[in-house]
Amino acid sequence: MDGPARTRRLTEGLPGVGGRIRATNDDFLVEELPLYGALGEGEHVLFELEKRGTSTFEALLWVSKTAKVSEHSIGYAGLKDARAVTRQLMSVQRVSPERLLAIRHPKIKVLSAKRHPSRLRIGHLRGNRFTIRVRDANLAHLDAAREALATLVRRGVPNAYGTQRFGLKQDGHLLGRAVVTDDWAGFLSHLCGRPHRREGDTRVLEAREAFDRGDLAAAFDLFPMKHRVQKQAISALLRGGTAEDAFLALGKRARRIYVSAYQSWLFNRCLDARLARDDHDRLLPGDLGWLHDSGALFLVRDAQADAPLAADFRASPAGPLPGYDARQPEGEPLAIERAVLDGEGLTEDAFRKPNVRIRGARRPYRVPLRDASLEVEDATTVVARFTLPPGAFATVVLRELMKNDGGPGVEPPADDDDAPAGVEEAVEEDDGATDVPTGA
Repeated sequence: MDGPARTRRLTEGLPGVGGRIRATNDDFLVEELPLYGALGEGEHVLFELEKRGTSTFEALLWVSKTAKVSEHSIGYAGLKDARAVTRQLMSVQRVSPERLLAIRHPKIKVLSAKRHPSRLRIGHLRGNRFTIRVRDANLAHLDAAREALATLVRRGVPNAYGTQRFGLKQDGHLLGRAVVTDDWAGFLSHLCGRPHRREGDTRVLEAREAFDRGDLAAAFDLFPMKHRVQKQAISALLRGGTAEDAFLALGKRARRIYVSAYQSWLFNRCLDARLARDDHDRLLPGDLGWLHDSGALFLVRDAQADAPLAADFRASPAGPLPGYDARQPEGEPLAIERAVLDGEGLTEDAFRKPNVRIRGARRPYRVPLRDASLEVEDATTVVARFTLPPGAFATVVLRELMKNDGGPGVEPPADDDDAPAGVEEAVEEDDGATDVPTGA
């Protein structure tokens, strides 16, 4: 449990181009592919937002301020990288298109706005198109990297969660594990203490040091306002509350966020087991198959009969985002998953708490890579272009092409200062959620 599980690479035997990404925000472009267009009528407005070097949550706050609406009234299909140029759809109710188009901000621009009947929901996009510049690349390995890219197109991208899923300190999964094991002191220790050099902000480092030595008042004062989650927890302690009271003070969304990060960590470990067997792209007897066109699940009873579904990329095996009511595979696939969960001492009931009830879901072990290319820009720079479905991480593709874990800027920190990125997926409580997650 000392860090997020990086999964094995599918193309480990091929050298990568190395290099670095995100030298500038313009080096990393993400464009949402909309699921539908605005209809031109209705009480909502569907608008396309371009942001540079800022998080989705920061953009939401600015739009809410200038449009004079609650940030919670703004719909969006998914979170997008902060250290990038991103273009994404959002929606807002009872605001004119003209007011949105008039927004002025050095990092935010509304590109279009048109009326629409309904709110934009999480997962309402076809995918994301990436254009990523890799600088200081070793062009001697370009052919090998292109071979790796071709393998990903043919066999599918391992659908791992990138390390940015686990937060700036890389301990989001540890917070989630503390929640499901009722370790409230451990939860607060990770949330408010344990300074980490990646944070950089001296005020945050000093605040964490103060918390670790028991000076709650100093920690509260030192945490910047954007660290509202830490301030909420410490405020509850200062009022005489217990560690569990401090956790409950964070509200429903935060209670679910960290368990979601732990689910992601567990999924990565199950995927790693399948990659070690070299069968993340094959349907085994007992697998729960994922139909890519609908997200529906089916039990694989005759692996030979269902093999063409995997060969044609119509279906893939699906791994667990554990919960108390998630559908289970059978046979060997179940044994692989249970080995991971048993190693953590987990049962389904661990996710059925009075204040955190996580039903669970399934996620495909691989996703299709489309429109993929790797082109030379100059003697030390290559440009990768590809499209991924919602919920998939571009940094997983880059790990396969660059082969330099721990190198500069391969996997960025989370967008949100308070939480792991991509928090919406598979954390629904008892409100009608199904087995099928809606990725961000």
